[in-house]
Amino acid sequence: MSFPSEPPLPPHEQPPTTPPQPLVPGKVAPQRAVIRWGLGDVLIGLALWLVGGILASIVLIATGDVSNSSITELSLGALSISLVCGWPGFLGWPIVATYWKGQRSLRLDFGLDIRPIDVAWGLLGGVVALVLSAFGGILWALLSRDPSPSNTEFLPTRPSAFTALAIFFLVAICTPIVEELFFRGLFLRSIGRRWNLAAGVIISSLVFGLFHAQGDTWGQAAFIVGVTASYGAVFALLVIRAKGRLGPSIVAHMCVNAVGVLGALYL
Repeated sequence: MSFPSEPPLPPHEQPPTTPPQPLVPGKVAPQRAVIRWGLGDVLIGLALWLVGGILASIVLIATGDVSNSSITELSLGALSISLVCGWPGFLGWPIVATYWKGQRSLRLDFGLDIRPIDVAWGLLGGVVALVLSAFGGILWALLSRDPSPSNTEFLPTRPSAFTALAIFFLVAICTPIVEELFFRGLFLRSIGRRWNLAAGVIISSLVFGLFHAQGDTWGQAAFIVGVTASYGAVFALLVIRAKGRLGPSIVAHMCVNAVGVLGALYL
């Protein structure tokens, strides 16, 4: 599979232009929209994510929601804060970037669009990502003789129905949309515009994995980074196959998160 030097977009999604008109003295010919967002906006989004996490930690410590108790005993409010603290960077800044530096459209700039066919490809991609995770877990168990680590340990076990629904909505519905907009929307395209999509897939997937790193040891953290990076690569390839649309990767991401949430809450 070869990657073009620019993120592929179907012809009807190219920046809108005005039909050519005869030049009239004193009249300027219409110009195409200028795209000015790029890697600088990726760095700003990541920085805002970091700042949001720090502020969320300060709030949780100040309000007493974080203590020496088990991490699975966090209140729904504390969980919600910890989940949405990075959204100003991952959701807010792409919105700012498209309005200040792009075409004022998350669909045109970052591919935030979904079609019926995307659901089928997204489900297939979700199954592929979960199979890769299962193989990784089997390999981990064979080498370490311990259960494979997970990044869902912060979720409560056997919560109330309301808490479970709220967590499922935040983790399995909202988070995939926000993260795909940033990582496969802004991040992948920025790398693709600067270098090429092969580099975009590799770099955005690795950073995606690093932002999900957890674990009590370096080995556990490396395992979670590797598994999550493989998810990111699958999601990125789905976007490329869909010629820039995020629909398939959002559906696949939702499938992976839904399985993880349900497993963490009830298994």
